Amino acid sequence: MIKDWHRLTPQERTRFTLVAILAATFLVRVVYRVRLGEADFFTNGYAFFYEYAKNIVAGKGLWLEGAGYAMRPPAYPYFLSASVLVGGNYLVVVIPEALFGTATAFLAYLIGKELFNERSGLIAALITAFYPYYVVHDTALQETSMLTLAGAWSVYLLLRARLSTWPGPWLLAGLMLGASVLVRTTALPFALGAFAWSALVGQGSSRERLQRTGWIFLAFFVVLGAWLERNELLLGRPVLTTEAGYQFWTAQNPETFSRYPRESMDRSREAAFASMSAKDQQTAASLGELASDDFFLQKGLEYVRGNPQEALVGALRKIAAGFSWILNPVREPFVQAAYFVSYVPVLILGLLGMVLSRRNWKVHSLIYLQFLSFIVVSAAFFAHTSHRSHLDVYLIVFAAFVVERLFAWIRQPGAGKNESVAPISR
Repeated sequence: MIKDWHRLTPQERTRFTLVAILAATFLVRVVYRVRLGEADFFTNGYAFFYEYAKNIVAGKGLWLEGAGYAMRPPAYPYFLSASVLVGGNYLVVVIPEALFGTATAFLAYLIGKELFNERSGLIAALITAFYPYYVVHDTALQETSMLTLAGAWSVYLLLRARLSTWPGPWLLAGLMLGASVLVRTTALPFALGAFAWSALVGQGSSRERLQRTGWIFLAFFVVLGAWLERNELLLGRPVLTTEAGYQFWTAQNPETFSRYPRESMDRSREAAFASMSAKDQQTAASLGELASDDFFLQKGLEYVRGNPQEALVGALRKIAAGFSWILNPVREPFVQAAYFVSYVPVLILGLLGMVLSRRNWKVHSLIYLQFLSFIVVSAAFFAHTSHRSHLDVYLIVFAAFVVERLFAWIRQPGAGKNESVAPISR
């Protein structure tokens, strides 16, 4: 076997290693979820998504009692509707989600190879394959694996498209950016930042770069425009979501930190509702979907205007909660320890990788935009550590670069000093 391995070309070894990593990625996710069973899948997930799917199959459309028609975007509920159609078999969700996680590991390889080299890509794929949070949550009843995949796919397409003058890659990138927003609307700031990035980075003249940006925007608008038009027809306003104001008030009121971040923000929201005046409670209960969201938005803005210092400190605390090395809401000691020993090394090595590869900051700025958009959303609204998980794949890529450099130095001290850290100069 070893002899046969040595007979393989480097390309064949890489291909064999990558296939093995991806197979392991898929299997470990499916085995983990099957071991927990169907009851755990439905009990410990976001059940309201499945209620959406049931209503879709029942002919009620994307609608949820008490939430209306546009609380959440459509991608994940429609994905879940396939399971409802076959009688609620959870494996119809688990197996595709395991494939989403496998595709994310593959994209970690592609991004690592694009930014650094093939060995970094393979290490990134390996870490992603067994990263505890992804193993546990990729096949959960939540949109995390879909969002992580859509975001990483968008990043890779944009990195590749920057070298192309043909519209095709830019159109694909725009389509994926639009799809990511239809998975979770908090992806919108990154999509908007990507437009600016595409106009500033890449080959060609300023005019050509602007043309590429136009292609991205066109594809993005085609995907997102259908959702906006649907909401215009149903609600009278082309909104992305009807819970933005509600979530803003949740994050901007005197009770925001009464339970959060040690406990779920839901507990703080319950305390905020309890502290509202009877008149405000009655008003909120009597309003329609859009009017209710506007009502809460105004309540949140009133708090910010009246308490600017508290709002600023609160924004910093929410950002810290999102990047915290303490899992929040707080879980049992074993889960906390598993989170700490997996996330903290990736965080430290990932940040170190960003510093060591800073000479390529212009291209890497696309990934920095992912982090910046998350920071902006967290400051305005709120974040638990789970909300940050879609960024961990990029920390893993930069961490893999550091590990690869370390291995190269151990094999031959000083060998990595003159080696290009990325093939991006082509």
